[in-house]
Amino acid sequence: MKKTLLYTILLLTLALAACNSQPEPTPSPVPPTPAAVEESTSIPTAPAEPGEPGDALEPGGIDVALSLVTIPDQETIAEVNGKEISTALYEEELNRALQSVTASYGVDWNDPENQILLPMLQEQVLEQLIQRELLRQLGDQEGITIDADTVDEEIALIKTEIETDEFFADWESFLAQNNLTEETVRELIAENLLMERLVEKHSGAEATEQVHASHILVETEETAQEVLDKLAEGETFANLAAEYSTDPSNKDNGGDLGWFPSGAMVPEFEDVAFSLEPGEISGAVETSFGYHVILVHEKEERALDPAFYTQDHQQRFQIWFEEQQAEADIKRLYEFNPEIRMD
Repeated sequence: MKKTLLYTILLLTLALAACNSQPEPTPSPVPPTPAAVEESTSIPTAPAEPGEPGDALEPGGIDVALSLVTIPDQETIAEVNGKEISTALYEEELNRALQSVTASYGVDWNDPENQILLPMLQEQVLEQLIQRELLRQLGDQEGITIDADTVDEEIALIKTEIETDEFFADWESFLAQNNLTEETVRELIAENLLMERLVEKHSGAEATEQVHASHILVETEETAQEVLDKLAEGETFANLAAEYSTDPSNKDNGGDLGWFPSGAMVPEFEDVAFSLEPGEISGAVETSFGYHVILVHEKEERALDPAFYTQDHQQRFQIWFEEQQAEADIKRLYEFNPEIRMD
């Protein structure tokens, strides 16, 4: 499902302070459906009640954060393929990120636990600017343009959402509370649309080889062998899944995992599942979840379902973008914290 336009803007502003976190593993090796927007934040505070932008300028607010951050005394803070990113632009983006996070999450910057996050936030703001510049360059290379009428349509939809959202009184309140101008919003929308078109262009096919399989998950290799012995004696896979499997999500339906493409499972599980022919049962397969006995029902090329389609395309685009980033001539001309590196 495509994320809402309002959350697109919030992602490009508020989420600058969010740590890149991986979902917790689950007993089934199928990863959870990726969220449209990463809403977690590394700042350990509850969201504040909506208010005017000036509310953040209280003791422990953005004024405290600004007194603690470092603004390099140099004109250029980074270069991407020879294109300079100015320190002035970095300072503007950092102020916007701090304003948004402080106002929206009620952060007390007098709290040392919050203060230690500032170098990471600074590094993330810079990395965001570098990635946005690289995306613009890649779009230019591939002849992708975002016309003004398309941006106008997106802004109209955002304004409609703002009008029905209880958090912001109106469009002007949204802009003020997030330290945004309409021109900045237009730029962010254009960059997001550009990224969507690059994702469509570099994210792979809509259909791919998939496997339909079931599994029985147990804690030890000895138990897995016991299951295999009973299968050899003629007991059914479904009955043994109900009796033995520790995966509560599918033990009562025969351990059925449904159809899944390459990249959806942990590698140890996937390598075995894709190597089996329909009707074949694996030996004991060890993963971080325990030991699996895998039964493959079917294998064929199929259209990806929406959850896997989104996940697969995001992963493929990420791989492509990281390759472009590795080949790009990126110079970071200031280190906020040498121990923090985003790539």
